Amino acid sequence: MTDVPVAPDPFTRSVQGTARQYWWLPVLRGVLTIAFGLVAVIWPDVTALAILWVIAIFAIVDGLLEIFDAIRYRASGGTALGITFGVLSVAFGVVALVWPGPTVTVFAVIVGIWAILVGLVGLAASIDLRKAVGSGWGWGALTGALTVVLGILLLIWPKGSIAALVWLVGIWAFVAGILLVVIGFQVRRLAKADLTV
Repeated sequence: MTDVPVAPDPFTRSVQGTARQYWWLPVLRGVLTIAFGLVAVIWPDVTALAILWVIAIFAIVDGLLEIFDAIRYRASGGTALGITFGVLSVAFGVVALVWPGPTVTVFAVIVGIWAILVGLVGLAASIDLRKAVGSGWGWGALTGALTVVLGILLLIWPKGSIAALVWLVGIWAFVAGILLVVIGFQVRRLAKADLTV
């Protein structure tokens, strides 16, 4: 007896359709994050103000990309979480640009709180995608968890030297960027997959 192919459920079909068009967004975010991480690690002696501006601009661009991504993926669920993540990132970036004068300690605390909030939102959004076979949700969850760990480290150790702070953020950005690139190519594989059983 021959098995009759079974079509994938509507949720998985919706995720696959969206993935076909927008798999490159996590790759772009990953490349930008890796570039930021490399700059931070190569030039750790940059002043706190310059680093604050770089992080603020990065947060604004990344937040806008996340909002765009969440709106485009609205049929797949997790839209509210994605938009929340994006708004938090943009708000953090704007606040950092408007009030650039805080000390390194205050800066570390602000970045730590931002990283924890963004990591938790990213973790929740990734877990929400676990229903879609081949969505790569585990990589997204790992990225979110690493971001939460970064935030906790910054809150525990806010008085570290600026060089140590920059290295910590740079290493996180490099690892998170690689994970985002992996997520993008995982989504691309989902887009090309034959989901009939």
